[in-house]
Amino acid sequence: MAKCVIDINHITKVFNPGENEVRALNDVSLKIFEGEFVSLMGASGSGKSTLLNILGCLDQPTSGTYFLDGEEVNGISKAAISRIRNRKFGFVFQAYNLLPKTTALENVELPLLYNSDISSSLRRKKAKEALVSVGLAKRIYHKTNELSGGQQQRVAIARALVNEPKVIFADEPTGNLDSKTSYQIMELFQNLNEKGILIVMVSHEPDIVEMSKRKIILHDGKVIEDDEIINPKNAHELFVAANKK
Repeated sequence: MAKCVIDINHITKVFNPGENEVRALNDVSLKIFEGEFVSLMGASGSGKSTLLNILGCLDQPTSGTYFLDGEEVNGISKAAISRIRNRKFGFVFQAYNLLPKTTALENVELPLLYNSDISSSLRRKKAKEALVSVGLAKRIYHKTNELSGGQQQRVAIARALVNEPKVIFADEPTGNLDSKTSYQIMELFQNLNEKGILIVMVSHEPDIVEMSKRKIILHDGKVIEDDEIINPKNAHELFVAANKK
């Protein structure tokens, strides 16, 4: 049986407590296991991005418990939270969040700057390897403003991979991309997932979600549906079909 990596119990998140409070998450409990590719769906304001931020330790719940690899995350120090994010997690965002006027290589090296155990030469080696793994061997020294949107997202994915994370959290990773480029990015995610990386992704696009393995739908801060996707769509086949049009 697959190991439970993420285990949240009765998670609630309240913004602006008091008269004008907003209950972004309301008593959410979930277990996510090794090898899964999970999509979080829901309308704007449903709580999906708030949930992703809590799972990625970018935010903390108002109440409830969060266990990561069997260890409780609630209440540990900010330094310990930072180490978890830097050593176990990789993050990919809709807006890429790359440093402007710097090379792809420099962007991918960035997470390793916070790891004192890695020398500058090893840092550069690992960053190059990550860029090669996402198909950017010929773009390593290009600046971010010289890259297409799809290439920039690949740089962001390489940056997420460089620390060899256990989990990748992706918030609308195809939101700024055309359909053909979206299929390419999803093919990359599917390949990473096949190599054993757990992926948790927020998306509002049903066709993109159908390329994952599990769909969780939120509404008004609650989970209203949680289903396995029996036959995930093959991103490579969709990309090939889109190129024939």
